[in-house]
Amino acid sequence: MNRPARLIDTHTHLTMEDYADCLDAVLARARQAGVWPWITIGTDLEDSRRGVALGREHEGVFCTVGIHPHEARGAEAGYLQELRDLARAPSVRAIGEIGLDYHYDYSPRPRQQRVFCEQLELAGALRLPVVIHCREALADCLAILKESRPDDVPLVFHCFGGGRQQADPVLDLGGFLSFTGVLTFRNAVACRESAGYAPLERIMLETDCPYLSPEPKRNVRPNEPSLLWHVAETLAELRNMSTADLADITTANAERFFDLPCGGSSDNQPEQL
Repeated sequence: MNRPARLIDTHTHLTMEDYADCLDAVLARARQAGVWPWITIGTDLEDSRRGVALGREHEGVFCTVGIHPHEARGAEAGYLQELRDLARAPSVRAIGEIGLDYHYDYSPRPRQQRVFCEQLELAGALRLPVVIHCREALADCLAILKESRPDDVPLVFHCFGGGRQQADPVLDLGGFLSFTGVLTFRNAVACRESAGYAPLERIMLETDCPYLSPEPKRNVRPNEPSLLWHVAETLAELRNMSTADLADITTANAERFFDLPCGGSSDNQPEQL
């Protein structure tokens, strides 16, 4: 298939064991497919350290640092200072993924909420955008964002799966919606509704790899950035536009949101000590 444009995978987990023996090949396939650069997402301190290391080692890999709500229970004294120190690396582009998850409740809800608030304040101090994880906790998540997020901190709800009713309050906050392979699933009615409705300038694309392989590649494990085109093609169909135009818009959105170099080149250098 002729794909003249480029995509940015704004949410990956390239530090996971799934890629331990194949990361170079995965990134090569992605670049060959026109999907680059890539944002690998921090979920706890150790994972954030690994993301920063990948940013040093691989051109085109950028990262976020943060504590996922699942890991909030393990956020001990001093974690904010370590996140602050990690954020000095030139590959770091956001704080995340942070937020609330009431589906699994792996961490007590009050603890999730506290760690979420603390990281929003850190993002404000560092003038970095935030990547939000929100599952079955939208009302509390929005309330905390309204209370604790500095007005100048951009935000994106990653792996957005809700319909227009859920999208509207996120958009009202100035937030972005990021769509995954879920958009390609036939039963993803609500997700498709919001993807077809949201302003194009507020949409980004992601794989959330190694999870959520898109149709027609649901059997591919692990998922990888090269498959992001299937998400883009589905969204372009929903918006009645060309995939190339859709790619240009979402790529420009990601470059602005994450302050990425235009054209996808990376000039990551070791941070100054």
